[in-house]
Amino acid sequence: SGLSSTETPSNAPQHIVSQLVDLACRERQLAEFLPLLEGTPIAEDAIWAMLSECAKRKDPALSQSVERLVRGQPGQALSEGTYALLARCAAGDSARLQTLFDEVAAKGAPLSADFAMALLSSCAKARCTKLADQLLERMQPKQLQVLSAFIRFYVEEEQFEKACRVYEQHVLKPAGSDSPTKQPMVLDSRIERCLMSAALRCGRHDLAKNFLDASPSDVAKHIAMIRSCASSGNLAGAREVFETLRKSGVEMNSVIYNTVLDACVECRDLRAAEAWMEETKKEGFADVVSYNTLIKAHLQGDNFKKARSLMEEMRAAGLQPNRVTFNELVNGLVARGSSAAHRAEIWSIVREMKAAGVKPNQVTCSILLKSLNAWSKEAEIVETMDLITDMEDPMDEVLLSSVVEACVRIGKPDLLAEKLKQFRSTEGLAVNGSHTFGSLIKAYGHAKDINGVWRCWTEMRSRHIRPTSITLGCMVEAVVSNGDTEGAYDLIHQIREDEGCRDALNAVIFCSVLKGFTREKKIQRVWTVYEEMLSLEVELSVVTYNTLLDACARCGRMDRAPGIVEDMQAKGITPNLITYSTMVKGHCQGGDLDRGFAVLEEMRSKTRLQPDEIMYNSLLDGCAQNNLVDKGLALLEQMQREGVQPSNFTLSLLVKLMNRARKLDGAFAIVEEISQKFHFRPNVHVYTNLIQACVANRNLQRGVT
Repeated sequence: SGLSSTETPSNAPQHIVSQLVDLACRERQLAEFLPLLEGTPIAEDAIWAMLSECAKRKDPALSQSVERLVRGQPGQALSEGTYALLARCAAGDSARLQTLFDEVAAKGAPLSADFAMALLSSCAKARCTKLADQLLERMQPKQLQVLSAFIRFYVEEEQFEKACRVYEQHVLKPAGSDSPTKQPMVLDSRIERCLMSAALRCGRHDLAKNFLDASPSDVAKHIAMIRSCASSGNLAGAREVFETLRKSGVEMNSVIYNTVLDACVECRDLRAAEAWMEETKKEGFADVVSYNTLIKAHLQGDNFKKARSLMEEMRAAGLQPNRVTFNELVNGLVARGSSAAHRAEIWSIVREMKAAGVKPNQVTCSILLKSLNAWSKEAEIVETMDLITDMEDPMDEVLLSSVVEACVRIGKPDLLAEKLKQFRSTEGLAVNGSHTFGSLIKAYGHAKDINGVWRCWTEMRSRHIRPTSITLGCMVEAVVSNGDTEGAYDLIHQIREDEGCRDALNAVIFCSVLKGFTREKKIQRVWTVYEEMLSLEVELSVVTYNTLLDACARCGRMDRAPGIVEDMQAKGITPNLITYSTMVKGHCQGGDLDRGFAVLEEMRSKTRLQPDEIMYNSLLDGCAQNNLVDKGLALLEQMQREGVQPSNFTLSLLVKLMNRARKLDGAFAIVEEISQKFHFRPNVHVYTNLIQACVANRNLQRGVT
């Protein structure tokens, strides 16, 4: 029944307190129970139970509360077992892990294997190689379990040379020994293969060869070696490893032959792949995997016809195409483009797949989703979504990410909202990847569901999933695009204060906030963000400066443009066409048409850039505002001479120009001339401007007809 507010466990025996702690953990009531433990002696097993619960729940706030309670125990020093659990609770928090390590190291006692393993595990989640280096230097481990953990950590962090050094200095030659031990410790096969791959990746072929020589008939080792050679483009080395294995007398099989075939494909040697396939068939080891691998090779060479013929050859050999076969063909077509013929062939293969009794899976659906865009037919979209609904495999986060990204890409907000609703109601679908959270955040942003945006972000952060620059960029952009630029800027400041995440910030993310304040015409806030970027030494780009110039144009503050251009030049950033076009637009909108033309001439004289339609349209708009008909018409002639084709937007500006000069006939004539010359139909905006011209010139009848 628990304890009342007037009762405390302070007088209870420690074994009773431990039982109450276990009960609180099982009932997920630990946070509520902790205050009752203040001033109560707590046994170490109860402390470990509480910290284990915090680590399991990934709740840093609760673990900090438990730690404060434990450190408040009179006369009780923390054991290394407790430190190990604290390290597990701090997974992902590099600063906290460093503090714990420093505290344990300061005690001067040898570090335990449990603490080292816990710290390494948490270092992996925090990507904290520096701390792992300190731990190795301080500990000089001799336990095989710990050394294996260090090797695995360095390989996962792609510190291959360090992984090899751990093996050579601590496994082959323990610290303090002048020569290699006669009986070195033996790594388990998984760690050994991991280390062999690391040796190959960093060019330590001598070390890799030692592993093979130690077990000449170990098939798994040789296959790993072949794959490693292939990944580094060493096909000759892969063949040499195969020959070594064959000469050892081991019984050969299709897996070994297919590994070499895959090496040929990975090294993009199609002739070698075809020759090896013939040898594989001759030895009787050709199977579905062999054909699929060769199909993949021909698709890489954009030879779809040959890939298709291999499927028929496979059937003739008594082998049935499987999911991989069909998926490779569909993916090959998607990669070739989205023409009507390709789309028809894609769905022909999907129907053939179904007729063969091979059901589309997650991979099939992900490939089909990649083929969808804003120009896809409704039937293709519906059929793809139906395949996903009818799929036997459960939805996973990769497919979920593909679904929402496709919905955003094809521009169907209703479909996007429906799929997001389905996602929230899908049981057992766990999102664990930063990329998937980024896709969901982007999708909720497009669906104008700001609550969904923040819900995804909060869940990701509460689970200590570190945002990448892309995920953070999606989040900031989603918040800005939903009208809360200040909220996005506050989020950037929160990330700046988080040591584990601040390196995800970049110029693109700051630029989203710059654009938000620009659209809101808050020039002072734009300047504040820019000054902060300078103070943080963020690497600026031409996009950053173009955004600043756009802010000046929108806010009527083109007086600041020269200073921005000077900053740009000082940082060695070359202005592009958008830079000049934005300045032209700003000057024309501000009524300074002469300055707009001066910028155009400056661009012509100092660069090889040529004005595009957007720049000409800005100048034409300026001519219309200032009733400069002759200058505007001369500009139109120049535009055509330089091969820049007018658009409907250009045409609407020309109608406005002629209207303000009271030249109604000229407006109609120019619409007819330009639309016929460049073969396009005037749109509603052109006709609206013509009607307005008729009204302004008191010729309503012409406007009606």
